[in-house]
Amino acid sequence: MASISLEATCPAPILHYLIERSANQNGIFMTTSYYAKLLHRPKQLRDGDELYLPRDWIEKYHEFAVTFGLICNRQLFGSCYRELMPKTYEVLGRRGGVMIGYFIKSTHLIPEMTFPGDIDLLVIPYNDDRLLISETLAIEIKIVRARFSKQGKAPNEFGFSQAEGAISHGFPYSAVAHLIVSDKSPSENWETLLSARVADSVTGRLDNLKEIKIDAMPLNLIHRSFGRLRANRTHDSLGLLAAYISMESGGHWTPTGEPALKNKKTSHVALQSITDYYELNYRQFIDTPKY
Repeated sequence: MASISLEATCPAPILHYLIERSANQNGIFMTTSYYAKLLHRPKQLRDGDELYLPRDWIEKYHEFAVTFGLICNRQLFGSCYRELMPKTYEVLGRRGGVMIGYFIKSTHLIPEMTFPGDIDLLVIPYNDDRLLISETLAIEIKIVRARFSKQGKAPNEFGFSQAEGAISHGFPYSAVAHLIVSDKSPSENWETLLSARVADSVTGRLDNLKEIKIDAMPLNLIHRSFGRLRANRTHDSLGLLAAYISMESGGHWTPTGEPALKNKKTSHVALQSITDYYELNYRQFIDTPKY
């Protein structure tokens, strides 16, 4: 494949575009991507940083507390982002990552955007000194509060209408994420799995094979939630995500998702609004590097 790139500057002061012309056996293709110079960086979350939340938010699994539980777990967030934006995730280099804005009033982005009332997560990827504005992802969050005795629990709303609101206002990508929290299963309901230690990573030799008991309810809840999302999706371009959030320390369960597709009606107004909002409010974002 041959590729030629042309670069120019839009009339807007800090929004630029990159035109790529690619040729293969099927013909010639033109794609346009928009970026902004990364002039200011917000804070990165580091080990030992303190986050203050009301006690009842954590005890009652408030939407804000559960969402911050996702943002603060870099490994889990990276796994979720890879599910929703796999192509963008792969092109992010050693100096790449995402800027995460949270619970942003929609009218602060676009004055005419009265629905949804806010953008739960606004995720802007970056590489080196460029914000990849045309790869911005808006995520609508819904919390699934399940219990062992009620594992079929679903949120009151799926969140599709809110995510479609971002699409209709020209955001490049939009997704719905169901974040799952629950109690624990009784120990007699735990499942038996085999555990092994990797003795040789080159040959793949394993040793120390043994049986372990685990509470597999989070895995079952992820599969249930994702199945409901797929069955009820209202717009083909919406990304889907089901992820289990543990408010305790430790590892995480692998999320399940489907990628968001590029909005065919992406608006230059929306792109410029995202650019302007970040420039004015970058301190309200969290810098989450890929590495």
